[in-house]
Amino acid sequence: MELENYRNFLAVVDIGSITGASEHIHIAQPALSKQLQSLESFFGTRLIITTRGSRRLILTEAGKTLYQKAKYICSLEDSAKSEIEKISGGTMGTLRFSVANSRSANFISRSLKNFNRLYPYITYEIYEAGIYEQIQQLINGITELGILSSPVIKQDVLDLLFQRKEELVAVFHRQSPFLKDCSGEISVEKLAGIPLSISAGCKNILDDTCQNKQLGLNILSINTTRHTTLQWAQENTTIAIVLMEPNERFNNDFIIKKIIPVKAELFKSVVKVKGRPLSAAAIKFLQFYDSTSNSIRVCNMNDLSNGNIFTNKSVHF
Repeated sequence: MELENYRNFLAVVDIGSITGASEHIHIAQPALSKQLQSLESFFGTRLIITTRGSRRLILTEAGKTLYQKAKYICSLEDSAKSEIEKISGGTMGTLRFSVANSRSANFISRSLKNFNRLYPYITYEIYEAGIYEQIQQLINGITELGILSSPVIKQDVLDLLFQRKEELVAVFHRQSPFLKDCSGEISVEKLAGIPLSISAGCKNILDDTCQNKQLGLNILSINTTRHTTLQWAQENTTIAIVLMEPNERFNNDFIIKKIIPVKAELFKSVVKVKGRPLSAAAIKFLQFYDSTSNSIRVCNMNDLSNGNIFTNKSVHF
């Protein structure tokens, strides 16, 4: 049965007459009467009783039941239409992110918290993973946007949307026996022989930097997450080697020193799968991110909706 028939039945009952309903919903009275007859034929029973000489309609018990069910059926359609309009407009839906290990807290604090205040009906799925798992999550459609914090390697699979400069830093406990001075930088040579804890994503960066210097590093622990890497420094057992964004804050127990020189240019990157269109919610988020973050935009925002992203930088994974 078409929903229009249910809606017109409700109009007849609410207004109290076929003639009045006909004028209100702008449908000819014979056509409206035929719809009511179709409903009664479909359900096999009388729904409305009209009394001769009276304009008053009387609902049968079946008619009363249909009236309540029709209101529910029509409200479901209205609700579905409203939600779909919100999803299409980017004000409702689910955003799925692949975020570099231990970077979700900073991402929530800097971006998602304020975005949620603007769009409270958007929900989130956040997957923390290493770079290779992040790429697989994006390719397989588990996630839609990636927040990467690792050097780029291998093949072209992603569109680069935004970048923010990062630095390779050494994190000392304030009482560390390895903290010789309070200058803001430390040469890679001075790390030789010191017990180190390293985030997995930083090992290749440090290896490349040390390769030409023939330095031997004393790596005590390589860790999946930055949180674990920093815990070694918190216990005053190692110097932690991690990536850090500008103006990012660490525990007050820590002193941070930028490592110099570093061979690679380091960026935190926002990416999507090449050629894959984004949801309306993702586009809304990227527009928000563009206006509120201090990242460099390297994509054409006008091309986001159709998946044709043209940047002035290539991403090689």
